[in-house]
Parts: sequence; structure tokens; C-alpha cells
Amino acid sequence: MYFRKKRLMERIFTKNNGFVVVCFAFLAAYIAYLGWSSSISHRVVFFRSFPAFAWTLTVSLIGGLFFAWRGFYYRPVGKTAKHIFEMFFGGCALLFVLTMNMFDVYVYLFPKEVTSYVTDYDISFPGPSRGKNGRCEAGLWIKERHTSRWIQLCSSKAELAVGEHHKQGMDGVLVTAKINSIGTYIINYEFTYK
Repeated sequence: MYFRKKRLMERIFTKNNGFVVVCFAFLAAYIAYLGWSSSISHRVVFFRSFPAFAWTLTVSLIGGLFFAWRGFYYRPVGKTAKHIFEMFFGGCALLFVLTMNMFDVYVYLFPKEVTSYVTDYDISFPGPSRGKNGRCEAGLWIKERHTSRWIQLCSSKAELAVGEHHKQGMDGVLVTAKINSIGTYIINYEFTYK
């Protein structure tokens, strides 16, 4: 029994299979990063003057050109134009997905300051979209003070109902936020009196 397990482990962790295991580890880390960064992006507000989408598109196009150059330099015989276009669009797509939430992560990880302030809010029904899972039950619109923009956060009717945390007459929201040179990340909010 011991020798069978040992032979099985030797077959799994050969040089070729070791490369496959490392590739799957990188793929798992990449998928975990995508999930984590997309969850952060729901609470980030950028300044109007910051072109996040333009930067993401520029990085993906430059990366696509690098992939196209590699496709031209190491092209298979007889597949010149098609292979170069495939490499360009594949590189663009890969880098676009990789850098899509890059600035959200930058705002989250590198704040210049963490502040608290009281601001206006508004409630909307239904709330923001949750992708394939439908919509949130309610949406809480918060006016972010530093960017002068409104952000809609996912909430529920139970959280917004008058009760222990939200008393009658509370007309403001105490927001705790991480501030950066390109945007703001909303950490927490509580209903309060202005």
C-alpha cells in the first residue's frame, strides 16, 4: 500500500506535471483575485477627472501589441496574419480582464487617509444589480464628499427600516472612507442626525 502511494505521488509530481500544478495554482490565484477585486469595486468611487476605463483599455492594447509582436516573431509556418491577430486579441482580452479592477484595488490598498464625515443619502427600490443573481432588495445612495459623486450600495428593506440602527428623523449618514488621489473606498456607514 505504501509503495503504491509513493509511485502515485511520483507519477503526479514529475517535471511535466509539476508545471501543470504550478499553472493551476496561478489560475486559482487569478480567479481568487478577480472575485476579490470585483467585490471591492462595488464600494469605490473615482474622481470625475480620472479616466479609469481609458487607462485599462490603453494597458490592454499595449499588452496586445506585445503579444502580437511575440506572435510575429515566433509564428508557425503558413499562419502569419491569422496567428498575429489571434495573439493580439488574446493578449488584449487577457490584460483587459486582469487590469479591469486594478484602480479599485489601488484605492483600497493605498489610501492617503481614512476619514469620517456626515453626508446626504437617498433610498431607492429596487437596489443595484448583483449580476446573474438579480437585484438587491433596496439601494442606498450616498453622496461621497471628496468626489462629489453619488454611489449606490446594496442594502435590504430590513436594514433600512426604522428600528435600532435607523431611527425616525435620522437625515444623514456617517461614512467612514479611505481617500486616495484617484478615488474613495467606502468602508462603513451608519445612519445619524445631521
